[in-house]
Amino acid sequence: MKLFSFHIYHHHSKETLILNKLNLIIQNQNQIMANLDDLNAKVAELQASVDAEQEQIAALLATNAGVITGLTDQIAALEAALSTAPTPEQIQSVIDGLETIKADVEATV
Repeated sequence: MKLFSFHIYHHHSKETLILNKLNLIIQNQNQIMANLDDLNAKVAELQASVDAEQEQIAALLATNAGVITGLTDQIAALEAALSTAPTPEQIQSVIDGLETIKADVEATV
């Protein structure tokens, strides 16, 4: 047999509920700010990495440009040398002249 029954009600005031909600909002905001700081740090890291890669690419492009300029200069020099090179007929004329001198020397001895 039950004689007494107690019911305990804990009534929160509106102020307490608002403060609890506000504390929850502040905690969430702090977490968001911490996540934002982490993201900003990662973005800065990524930017530094991209900058380093861009410097390497610029150095490679400069090296390639130098190599291409050097090759272009060599090609121009070879073309100039070929344009002033003796023709086969001119070479044969020199050979013929040397053969004539050789024959003359052999005939003298």
